[in-house]
Amino acid sequence: MTDIACESRILFSETILYWLAEIAATTMPESRSYYIDNVRVALTALVILHHAAVTYGAPGSWYYKETPDGIVSGLILTVFVSINQSFFMGLFFFLSAYFIPPSFEKKGTTKFLGDRLKRLGIPLIFYSLVLAPLTNYIVLKRFYKSDVSFIDFYVNREQWIDFGVLWFTAALLVFTSIYLIAAKKNQNVQPSAPPGNQRIFVFATLLGLISFVVRIVYPIGWTLQPLGFQIAHFTQYIALFTAGIMCYRRNWLSGLTPERLIWWRRMSLVLVLIGFPCIYMLKIFTGAGIELFLGGFTIHSFVNAMWEQWLGVSLCIVVLGMAKLKWNSQNERRKKLSRSAYAAYIIHPLILTSVSMLLIDLTLPSLAIFLLAGGLSVVLTFVIALGLVRVPLIRDVV
Repeated sequence: MTDIACESRILFSETILYWLAEIAATTMPESRSYYIDNVRVALTALVILHHAAVTYGAPGSWYYKETPDGIVSGLILTVFVSINQSFFMGLFFFLSAYFIPPSFEKKGTTKFLGDRLKRLGIPLIFYSLVLAPLTNYIVLKRFYKSDVSFIDFYVNREQWIDFGVLWFTAALLVFTSIYLIAAKKNQNVQPSAPPGNQRIFVFATLLGLISFVVRIVYPIGWTLQPLGFQIAHFTQYIALFTAGIMCYRRNWLSGLTPERLIWWRRMSLVLVLIGFPCIYMLKIFTGAGIELFLGGFTIHSFVNAMWEQWLGVSLCIVVLGMAKLKWNSQNERRKKLSRSAYAAYIIHPLILTSVSMLLIDLTLPSLAIFLLAGGLSVVLTFVIALGLVRVPLIRDVV
């Protein structure tokens, strides 16, 4: 039980304290790990399902939303998105950061920066100028029955900068720029042993405390426009991005073992099966509205922040560990899916919203329509993405 948490622990623990020094530390490269690519595909599918859940009743903002058909449906969808939110975008930042050091060292500053600007900057511009307005127009035309033309809608729209889900790409561009500045310091740091379970738990606790403090000023839902950053979640994003770089440099993922997973799997189960019901009971007994859990100086926000970070860190370790042990291979199909994951992430709002509009007149329970629309959207998004990455100009960017 000390090996796997060890890998991920320093992964998450010494992270912030030694960031500038670690960023430029001597690299200990590890051969390409297929399980990391496979996890990225799974996370992309999960993002699509997450937004499908928001569409059909879970809390959150999206291009089109419906009210759940009952308390049970709403609660199930809320649990689903709450669990996702605790870890999946943080893990995306971790995985994205993991391959930055070898890419930077291989290409050099100029070529690396040019590649980052192309892969991150072009999709940002394209999404804001094409995909976002097109997605909004589909809802306007189908749901609101508007007869305005797309040209009129496009020219007269108020929001010209709309990164949508590509706020992640914008944040990655900012984080990568900071990495480039820190990497020039060339400080050598000797490898150290990974931390134990207790140190990782302390780290997750610190993340929870800092998140609580941040949310006193910037509650969940408050967004920094026009970038689309929800500052309430950025404590974890910054920490896990840093952890991804440290993990590569110190080769910490090599210590993910079956024994290490046991403690973190148990922690995850306790937090989901016992922790979430306790939070729900707190809501019922205090008669609190959902807004008290989103931020402010309240016990509700404190409990939610701690639960979220404990669960998030636990699930990151469990997902990476399980994938390494059972999903560390890649056939031709997985290779293609991995290659198309970024393109799938970029286009999924348009596909999911289009599917929702096609199914808008279908009378089904909330959970059934969520599964139908979500499943169709995952399949269609990846099918279209597989085709897009075969196009030369698009392939060079995504």
